[in-house]
Amino acid sequence: MAMDVKTAKILCEITSDFYRSHHDSFSRTRTSPWNGWRQCLDVLAEAGFANEQKLSVFDLACGNLRFASFLKDALPDVNLTYHAIDNCDQMVPEFPWVQYQSLDILDEMPQDACSIHELGIPLCDLSVSFGFMHHVPLWSQRKEVLRALVNQTRSGGFVIISFWQFLNNADMAEKAQATHERALQELGLSELETNDFLLGWRNEPNAYRYCHSFTDPEIDQLIEMISDKATVLSRFVSDGRTDNLNTYVILQVKQF
Repeated sequence: MAMDVKTAKILCEITSDFYRSHHDSFSRTRTSPWNGWRQCLDVLAEAGFANEQKLSVFDLACGNLRFASFLKDALPDVNLTYHAIDNCDQMVPEFPWVQYQSLDILDEMPQDACSIHELGIPLCDLSVSFGFMHHVPLWSQRKEVLRALVNQTRSGGFVIISFWQFLNNADMAEKAQATHERALQELGLSELETNDFLLGWRNEPNAYRYCHSFTDPEIDQLIEMISDKATVLSRFVSDGRTDNLNTYVILQVKQF
């Protein structure tokens, strides 16, 4: 049976509470660029993206702005305009060249579509979302998050999104299962959907966040849902010690 809206909202609140309570320790472990980011830039360079003198970027669920820092270092000669949103203000550093706005996109779209245009962010050359889709509980929300990224991108521009697949690692899968069972008991929740887990943090009590490990068919289905507006430029796996914990999808928005 599909997850109901009430349970999804509870899971979102658990995740938001986790980041508000543990933003400092979590951010300290998230300082290095992901391996897949460089490959993303290589793909975009082949498409002519990195040859531009001015680039505008939209970052959904930006966290501690790791990708912003990476992009600034990787493209030092590019005039970068960077727009970012997140719902954990404590984690987001103040960069003078980043225009940050606080927003919980999932709170704005409990069941249906969400529009970001009310924030006044212009259409960007590149829209990205890393380490976020696995926190989205409802299938309808995942679809709308992806569509929101496409809609925030100019015609001919690019979208990059990552899908975490932590079950690809046997050790991570075993640990996730053990933590998940304990969390369900502590939080008084019923069993979730397949590949849905409540992950812990450093064995700290009551430190849980909701995460979904994506399968390749699920990613296929999501991509198909926005095929009317964007085409797949590249898709590859990277990251983690086994170099297979994230699937990256790079889309190009269709020109009409």
